[in-house]
Amino acid sequence: MNKTLIIGYGNSLAGDDAVGFYTVKELSGSSLPPEITVKYIHQLMPEHSSEFTEYDTIIFIDAEESEIPGEIRHREIHTSDLKDTAAAAHEFTLDTILLMGYWLYGKMPEIHLITVSGSSFTTGESMSPAVQKSIPGVIDAVFSVIKREDTVDADFAADR
Repeated sequence: MNKTLIIGYGNSLAGDDAVGFYTVKELSGSSLPPEITVKYIHQLMPEHSSEFTEYDTIIFIDAEESEIPGEIRHREIHTSDLKDTAAAAHEFTLDTILLMGYWLYGKMPEIHLITVSGSSFTTGESMSPAVQKSIPGVIDAVFSVIKREDTVDADFAADR
């Protein structure tokens, strides 16, 4: 099995932006293989670029603004999809952090981004009902990525 990082990020005190926090909290309580690390961070930082290159696969969980609250989207991100958008030190995006790791350490893990459309990003600990109800679907999407990796690894081993 690949060394995998599941990382939820966002502000746990900003309504629907907390979906990464609460999803990771649920995942932390499940039994996962030792090759899988689960963590929450409030904000992506340049220092994460080094850590991210230590994994074969990273699954990011985040909220996004969209018209359909609770909608779950899964995207596999390739190096060619990334754009360096940092114009200042306080504007590091996921793209920029991943590209930093690639430029500095020469490695790009397989990247999956699972997002949930939120409707309320105001200060507070409660998420909207639609986003709360989406968490089991996000967990299913995470396990779908992990199971696919297991299948790829098994196929590779069978070909040897």
